[in-house]
Amino acid sequence: MRIKRVAASMFGAAMLFSAGTFAAPRSDSDFAALRGLEAQSLSAAEMQSISGELNAFDIAAALTAQAATLAKYPKLQAAALKLAAYNIANATAINAAFAKHGLLTPCKTC
Repeated sequence: MRIKRVAASMFGAAMLFSAGTFAAPRSDSDFAALRGLEAQSLSAAEMQSISGELNAFDIAAALTAQAATLAKYPKLQAAALKLAAYNIANATAINAAFAKHGLLTPCKTC
């Protein structure tokens, strides 16, 4: 569930910021609904609470746990387990990519 919350938060933030990035107002009357909107930076604690679990091992553990609940859907269960195995086999490269972009979080399942 935590991953869903993070994804929803990231989607909402992306939509909010893309409104100003991709569609520049043509006149003062455009985007009146966004007028008066103020943004503030998040504290370190707030950022940590929404940072998610971007570590290949944590992702693999979450996929494995989810696969255990998919007994009614054997193809989906197999796909989740295959993806978990992929994450474990390529954990070094995946975590390096997360670290490169500043998204790697400490492993919580190790």
